[in-house]
Amino acid sequence: MINHNIKQFDNGLRLIEAPNDQTQAVTVFILVGIGGRFEADGQKGISHFLEHLFFKGSKNRPSAFEISRELDAIGANYNAFTGEEYTGFYVQSSRDDALKGFDVISDMFLNPLFEEAEIEREKGVIIQEANMYRDMPQMHVQTLNQKQMFGDHPLGFDLVGDENFIKNATRNDIVEYHRNYLPSNTIVAICGNMKGLGIEEKINDLFGPIQDSKIEKALPYSFSPVAEEIVEEIREVDQAHLALSYLSISKNDQRKYALSILNSILGGSMSSRLFREIREKRGLAYYVKSTNSSYADIGVFSIYAGVKPEKLKEAVEIAKGQIEEICQKGPDENELERAKGNLRGSLAISLEDSLEIANFVAEDMLYFGKIRSTEEIIERINAVTKEEVIDLAKEIFSKGRVGLSIIGPKSYK
Repeated sequence: MINHNIKQFDNGLRLIEAPNDQTQAVTVFILVGIGGRFEADGQKGISHFLEHLFFKGSKNRPSAFEISRELDAIGANYNAFTGEEYTGFYVQSSRDDALKGFDVISDMFLNPLFEEAEIEREKGVIIQEANMYRDMPQMHVQTLNQKQMFGDHPLGFDLVGDENFIKNATRNDIVEYHRNYLPSNTIVAICGNMKGLGIEEKINDLFGPIQDSKIEKALPYSFSPVAEEIVEEIREVDQAHLALSYLSISKNDQRKYALSILNSILGGSMSSRLFREIREKRGLAYYVKSTNSSYADIGVFSIYAGVKPEKLKEAVEIAKGQIEEICQKGPDENELERAKGNLRGSLAISLEDSLEIANFVAEDMLYFGKIRSTEEIIERINAVTKEEVIDLAKEIFSKGRVGLSIIGPKSYK
C-alpha cells in the first residue's frame, strides 16, 4: 500500500502527500484536468502550446534561462507533458534542494508571464516539434490512427497542434484558455522524503487563496462505428508502419484489469503472442507491440509494428489471427498466470520511484476520486478469469470498432 495523506482545500485544490524516508529524492508533481479533448475545433494544440509557455518566464524568473538555470544547478529532473485529458508538470530533486524545486515549479505554474515575444518564438519550436514527429513514421502513424478512430471528436486531434492555429495564436487565446487552470481541477502530489520541509504550509499559502471558477467541460464521447477501416499515407520509406486499433473501454470500467491481462498476452512483452509470432518466428519486424489508452468514457487498444512493405498484409493477418484465437479459445492457464505475474511485477517496479508514485496517485485521484491500494489492484488482477478475458476480447475486437492506419511506399487498399 502507498502511504499517503489527502487534503482538499476550500477552493477545491487537492494535495496528496506520499512520504517515504527511504529515499533522498522528492518529487513535486502538478496535474491539471485539462487537455486536448477540451479544445475547440479552432484551437487545436492550445493545451500543448500552453504547457510549453509555462517554462518561458514567470514573475520571479522572467526568462526561460532563469528557470532552467536554477533547476539545472540542483541537478533536478523536470519536465511537463500534455495528454488528452490532463496536463502535468513535475520537478524531481534531492531532499536537500526540494524547497528550491518547489519554489521554481510553483512560481512557473502560478505566475506565468506569457510574453508576446516568447509566444511568437515558441511557435517555431512547436512547428519543428510537429515536423519531427511527422518525419518519424512510427510516431506519425499513431497520429493518423487517433484521427481515424475518433474522427472529428477532439480525442482525434493531434496533441502537438494544428499548424495554422499555432502560427496564428494570440496572447489573448493563451490567457483565455489559461482560465481553465483552476484549483478544483488541479492536484498537487508531493512524494518522497519530505518530512520536516514544510511544503504543505507553503502550498496552503500559495495555492489556497486562488479563487475557483467555472471549468470548461470536455465534449462527451458517444460511440459511433469507425468510419474508415483503412487509412494510409504513401511516402518513400523503407518500412511500412501500421497501427491496428480497436475501440475499447474507459478508465472507470472495472474490466480494465482483464484488459491489462489481454494486452500483456497479445503484445505487452517479449514473450507475448505477437512478439513471438511476428518477430521471433518469422523475423517480419524489429518492433511489434500492443498497448491500451483509456480515457474517461472510451479507450483504444492498439497494435503497432514496422515491417517490410511486402510483408505488411501478412503481419496484419497474423495479428488478426491471434486476436481471433484469443476470442475463441482465450489464454491457457499458464499464459494467464504469466500475464498476472507480469502485471504484479511491473506494478511493484514502477512504484519504486518518487516520480512514478506521484504520477500514479495524482492520476488515480483525477479519475477515481481516491487512490487505489496496491493490494486492491493485485487482488483485482489475480481475480481475472479466462472467461472474462474472452468476453472482453469478443466485445472489443468486433465489427465497427476497428481501424488500420498505414504509412508505406505503396497503397494497400
